[in-house]
Amino acid sequence: MKKGILFGMLCALASVAVAQMVQDNEMAIVYYMPQTQLCFDVEYEEVILHKGPFAEYAKQYLGATDIVEADATSFKLVGVKTHTHAVADFTRAYKVTAEKEIQSQLLTLTPLGTLAGYNIASKPQKPSPKAHDKLLPPPMPQTKQPAVMPLLEEHINGKSVAQQAQGAAKLIYRIRENRMYLLAGEVDHVPADGKAMQLVLDELNNQEQQLVELFIGTREVRHHHKTLTYTPVKTEEVEIGYFSEKEGFTTSGNGEPILLNITARRQIKGTSRPEKENKKAPQPSQIFYNLPGSANYKVLYLDEIFVEKQSPVAQFGVAIPLSRNLFMEEELPHIQFDTQTGSIKSIEK
Repeated sequence: MKKGILFGMLCALASVAVAQMVQDNEMAIVYYMPQTQLCFDVEYEEVILHKGPFAEYAKQYLGATDIVEADATSFKLVGVKTHTHAVADFTRAYKVTAEKEIQSQLLTLTPLGTLAGYNIASKPQKPSPKAHDKLLPPPMPQTKQPAVMPLLEEHINGKSVAQQAQGAAKLIYRIRENRMYLLAGEVDHVPADGKAMQLVLDELNNQEQQLVELFIGTREVRHHHKTLTYTPVKTEEVEIGYFSEKEGFTTSGNGEPILLNITARRQIKGTSRPEKENKKAPQPSQIFYNLPGSANYKVLYLDEIFVEKQSPVAQFGVAIPLSRNLFMEEELPHIQFDTQTGSIKSIEK
């Protein structure tokens, strides 16, 4: 947060303000209205299929029907989460002069240069207990390496792939039999306790899974996120990205568009203006707050709606001057502004 700097020129007064011009060497505290950006966290999946070396014998030896027929990679759009983010709108700049009533040194600005408050105590921000976690890099996706065939020497050295597949199938049935005997207690050495029994069962299941994958193949799913950002300016439909089931996020020529449909709901600007003879007269300094508009928006992909929401949009609003009477009483007001929209959060004495 920043405290204001003293400066001294007058700003124009109007019932509805527009951006004010600041001249070189002009002594003024300049602040900006916030501008709303729409941010979209797009979640998508990458599905990687690996064909097993014994795929053509899967039905014959195991009776399997859900078989990976060929190596392939595909992508699927899973969901979209949305939030808004505020930046400074440099087209809407305002200035305040150092007057006895306004006391511009009591203004508090954000690091972006937008208004945070007037006559409010500046409190240092305490780091969140988990703030350090946000600085850690995201975990790397685990890549599943092709498994070494869990076969015995006589199976690997078979004269043909069919013989190797047959040997692998025999091992699968042998593991299943051993598991059945173990669960029934029909073995010479039963595990001492439940934990030991579970460890043995887990190992048998793992061995069986590896062997079965030689027939049916493997299916690996990786989860990805991509952030898309757009600053709304009017009612429109725009393409904010392109997605392909074969390539994931891609260029316009290789994918289908992710559409953002925006319906702007602007605040109506006032029409009252100062009298013509008073336009050249100096006007007293004032502080402006923002009366934000809003937008209804949708995110669509292949005619499926992933987001449908309404949010305040700062740039669809109008600037309104605070009454100077607030600053002429003995006890100055404590004013807090919404740094996301520029609106008033509270006025307290």
